Amino acid sequence: MNARTKAVLSPDGKHYLLNGEKMWITNAGFADVYIVFAKVDGEKFTAFIVERTFPGFSVGNEEHKMGIRGSSTCPLILNDCQVPIENVLGEIGKGATIAFNILNVGRFKLGAACLGGGRECITASVKWAKERKAFGKTISEFGLVREKIADMAVKLYAGEAMVYRTVGMMDSRMSSIDKASPDASKEVRKAIEEYAVECSIIKVWASEALDTIVDHNMQIYAGYGFVEEYPAERAYRDSRINRIFEGTNEINRMIITGWLLKRAMSGQLPLMPAIKKLMDEVMSGPSMDEEDERPLAAERKIVANAKKLGLLIAGAASQKYMMALADHQEVMGSIADMVIEGYAMDSVLARTLKIVETKGEAAAELVTAMTKCYIASGMARIEQSAKKVIADVAEGDMLKTQMSILRRLAKHDPYNVIALHEQVAKRVLEQGKYVTA
Repeated sequence: MNARTKAVLSPDGKHYLLNGEKMWITNAGFADVYIVFAKVDGEKFTAFIVERTFPGFSVGNEEHKMGIRGSSTCPLILNDCQVPIENVLGEIGKGATIAFNILNVGRFKLGAACLGGGRECITASVKWAKERKAFGKTISEFGLVREKIADMAVKLYAGEAMVYRTVGMMDSRMSSIDKASPDASKEVRKAIEEYAVECSIIKVWASEALDTIVDHNMQIYAGYGFVEEYPAERAYRDSRINRIFEGTNEINRMIITGWLLKRAMSGQLPLMPAIKKLMDEVMSGPSMDEEDERPLAAERKIVANAKKLGLLIAGAASQKYMMALADHQEVMGSIADMVIEGYAMDSVLARTLKIVETKGEAAAELVTAMTKCYIASGMARIEQSAKKVIADVAEGDMLKTQMSILRRLAKHDPYNVIALHEQVAKRVLEQGKYVTA
């Protein structure tokens, strides 16, 4: 919304004259049509449809990038660019709605694309590991290589769970819209906007997961991976941009926490009643719950407690900083990390339970191992973020109380992740690619 490009109506009222520059425009070198945002009269943020042939429009030099070299990236130069008034997209001053919904969908698609890249890396890593020999055997037989392959597969399984869950919710919401209605496009935008947080979560999580996957891939290739002749080098370079475009991951973390708090303040999200209920529960001491005999009972409890930890931390931070919380980005970022992990863990568990329900526990053996691996690591990350925030917002007796609650909620029997990783790696190596069965 801090755009500097301006648009003014021409004296004859037939064109808008656009002046300014746009940086980092994808496909700019060969595109014929561009969606350009400018402020009419320097104030009203508006979208325009601009064609390459319009007078006053030109494309700058190609950027030479570290990665995604197959993608054209150039600046656009607008020098009294004549845009017909019919080429206003939407309404004058309503460009933000279009821009933010483009970003929401773009963030979702970026996350899905990262998973596609991750699949390619697993296939390449497995192939290389089964061919490359050292010390008289293939490196696929080494435990630390197998651990990396398993970690890659676990991350892909978790990412898929989040992506399919989110697009399913979006599809379900949009299926209720009457496409013949004159307000259909507005309703679609509203429907997409409802899932802005989930889109940001997927963008952040998947782009950072892919960075880990390409790093594992590079390490498995070792010295060969650092050479352009082999695929690991390109994947490593190409992955890095994903944490920057469609809004940096730092901005998206602010969006996640800020949007949830905004909904809570407006009453759309019953955050404060949920926090009060949680505090009443934890202050009353441990309860003697009946033993849960459902599949993945221990994992259900861990995920439930992870959500409670998120509420506890959001409440503690809100109580300490209140309306000034947005000024404490480290706290906002840590809360976002807890929300991201909570959504990931919950999605993984839901996906596996669905497989157990439809195919049976025996058919879900591999994905159950993946689920346990992810939930173990996810809870550790949530606990780490929670400690970071508590240390900032509490002191004295309150610090001791909150740490006691944290320890109670985070407590669970340790998983044998070495055995679980081995189970996953064995199956992936047998199949030569990422699999879920």
